[in-house]
Amino acid sequence: MRRSQADKDVDATVGTNIRRFWEISGISQKKRGDAIGVTFQQIQKYESGKDRISASKLVETARALGCDLNSLFAGIEIGDVTLAFPDHSKAALKLAANFDRIASSEQSAAIALLVAGLATQEE
Repeated sequence: MRRSQADKDVDATVGTNIRRFWEISGISQKKRGDAIGVTFQQIQKYESGKDRISASKLVETARALGCDLNSLFAGIEIGDVTLAFPDHSKAALKLAANFDRIASSEQSAAIALLVAGLATQEE
């Protein structure tokens, strides 16, 4: 059965979102594949949208990435709603991912103040 262009667009968007999350994590395609039980070649096909990723692999991917399943569908229109992937640089997304790993609330608060102060200096 041939996939429609709309189906291909959805698969490509999901693949792009998956790739962006993996890039933020800094994990190689080989390790990405190992994390969900597929080859790195299959990861390439998923991320390019060439192959459709199954529901079970989507769930495994979300678990491996530590993100919610909806995040993998960002940018896809569902009825009147379009889920949005944050339009931030790779560096900003990495900063956010690492920020959530800071155990000390005092340290995270200090870093938040530092970043806010630096941002207002640029204006």
